[in-house]
Amino acid sequence: MIGALVLASVLHQAPKAFIENPPAPAEEGIHFQAALEVGGQALPSGTGANQMDGFGVVFPRLGVKGGDEFEFELGAPLRLRVLDQEPQQLEQDYGGRLRRQDWDERSDFGQILRNLRIGRDDGHVQLRAGAFSTYSLGAGWLVNRYHNRISPDYHPAGGNLVAYLGPTRVELFASDVLAMRLFAAEVRLDLGRLLSGQDTAFDRFLLSVDAAHDFGKGGGTTPALSAASIGFQAGVVKNEKVQLWLQAAAGARADTLIESIPDYGAAFGVVVRGQPKETVDLTGRLEARRQGGRFRFGFFGAGYEFSRFSGVGLSEQPLAEELLPGTFSGYGEFAASVIPFGGPEDLELTASASGEYFVSTGRVDADAVLQAHLPGGKTVAELRVILTDLTMHPRYSAAVAVSHRFLPAVYGLVTAGREHFPQAEGNLLHGFTAGVGVGVDFQR
Repeated sequence: MIGALVLASVLHQAPKAFIENPPAPAEEGIHFQAALEVGGQALPSGTGANQMDGFGVVFPRLGVKGGDEFEFELGAPLRLRVLDQEPQQLEQDYGGRLRRQDWDERSDFGQILRNLRIGRDDGHVQLRAGAFSTYSLGAGWLVNRYHNRISPDYHPAGGNLVAYLGPTRVELFASDVLAMRLFAAEVRLDLGRLLSGQDTAFDRFLLSVDAAHDFGKGGGTTPALSAASIGFQAGVVKNEKVQLWLQAAAGARADTLIESIPDYGAAFGVVVRGQPKETVDLTGRLEARRQGGRFRFGFFGAGYEFSRFSGVGLSEQPLAEELLPGTFSGYGEFAASVIPFGGPEDLELTASASGEYFVSTGRVDADAVLQAHLPGGKTVAELRVILTDLTMHPRYSAAVAVSHRFLPAVYGLVTAGREHFPQAEGNLLHGFTAGVGVGVDFQR
């Protein structure tokens, strides 16, 4: 969609990472799909200003799907400047029209890859590449609900590889495969499979080690940041209707260990998942955390691509250098997938939200995602809101997109949002955007 957030499955990966779901029915054959969207968008002028310029947008896409094990889609929105307000930028644009900020670094060419998937979710190896909007590494103690394309001037293609090797699960993640940016990895050991031959002990006692490093060279230059954690998860109740997990973790900055600042933390929590019927899936998570110095859990979160420039607000210290007083915090998360009336053409809601409250400072961070398929199956609405430090130096990002299919191959869409633009000096400028368009698509 023009100017819209790409929303992934909103059932948060923290509980899904250790809960097995039955495989979906296999899809046979090769399917081709193509789409073309055209429309208009208003977007702030750019460097040093937040006046609105007008753009015509052409967005072609082409994709192939081969059963349940292979899928890819190529395409990119081409924003052509039509209305140029101060500071004028037509002369800087490619050909005097194509918006330069969309294609001015190597990483921006990653936006051509909309999606790549190799392997089934229940297979031994899975590879994903493209946009990531709510990605979490393992239980999310380091990389949590991360969005790699939230910045309007930075369009990377990320990559994610998961492999199962006996009782060991290995997951690798890169936020940008074309630049030296965020790289993360987790090694998780199923202690039940390692120490017991009983099926009842499988997938119940999990030990994981996570590490992440951001080189800070892509989408703007920011200070490097490294962190690591170790965690343990125990499934104390696990049946068809309810699953209850206890989990604990410890983490630390990996690049400031020689300093005197206590850059470490610890956490203990519980995750509950209930599936009372096939059309309802609910997950909740509560966690008590002790963190301080330059470390906190969920370092690489939903708004990290802005926090790496200014940890809070618009012109504060980068997150890598931000000092947090030693404090306790409470973290909560909720995810739901609900079809209230149970039919394929009825209302379908998928949503997730997270929030954290820091006791000593009163700081509040929050993040929410909502997607609604309205009755009839022709209208889809998506909303993403990210709130940072609501009490002292507030910053919020929001994006909404609504699409409606008028004919089998014709649909319209409307988008709006609040954007932030990283500047060369390291601060952020904010502005609003809105767009409208029409699209045609087909598949065979």
